[in-house]
Amino acid sequence: MHIPSRLQGFLRMVPAWLVIAGLAGGIAQASAATPAERYTQFCAMCHLPGVHGAPKVGRHDDWLLRLKPGLNMVYRNAVEGMPNTAMLARGGTDLSEAEVRAVVDYMLAATALPVSVLRDAARYDRFGLSDRDFIRRDTSRDGYLSRSEVSADALLLKNFARFDSNRDGRLGEAEYRNAETALERERIAATVDDATLIAAVKQALAAVKGIDFEYVKFEVSNGVLVIKGIVGHADVAVRARDVVKRIAGLKSINNLLVSGDQISWD
Repeated sequence: MHIPSRLQGFLRMVPAWLVIAGLAGGIAQASAATPAERYTQFCAMCHLPGVHGAPKVGRHDDWLLRLKPGLNMVYRNAVEGMPNTAMLARGGTDLSEAEVRAVVDYMLAATALPVSVLRDAARYDRFGLSDRDFIRRDTSRDGYLSRSEVSADALLLKNFARFDSNRDGRLGEAEYRNAETALERERIAATVDDATLIAAVKQALAAVKGIDFEYVKFEVSNGVLVIKGIVGHADVAVRARDVVKRIAGLKSINNLLVSGDQISWD
């Protein structure tokens, strides 16, 4: 499996603990454009101690989790940012995409992950997937969604055969996107009064572990749902979106939830 050549170079660097120690003591200013210096200036505040839910440099488990969807998704998260988290696009900097990717490579090298992990991530990248929800649901990492992988989505599971256009018993990314587009269109087309929608949204959100209505508020006006507040982790915000996006009659959904670890450092 192909691993970017620049990352191969970083993998030959000194052990992670020496890298981290060097960062703490200050990096020589021979070049103001090195990935190490950009990391120190823009990223270490969160990634060295692991605050805001950021994967901590040197902590294998954090990066193993981030690499499961592939190396390209790690790059994409850094470049585009991650909804409902403190990770802004390009870390809130004006770095170029290439510079951001180089800093990611530096952090991966400093964490000293086994090469096999990077190979597995590169293997998954070969599927060429781009839909975040599809990738999140693909727990088997085979590039397809089985019935069991969508079992938490009752409406999609019920319509599985309808969208399995090639009848192979699984959904590819294009089939999944077609399903999402069709189901959203049907949701919007339904006519439901706001009072009924409010009751349905409250019931759905109440079933999500981590939603506390003391800290999470929502409103529905003319079918438009806005959810605001604080949850313990960004994953809760994702689950909140999952449970409301099938409610017939909602015209649009604005999920403005933020994770508690995002603001705890502010």
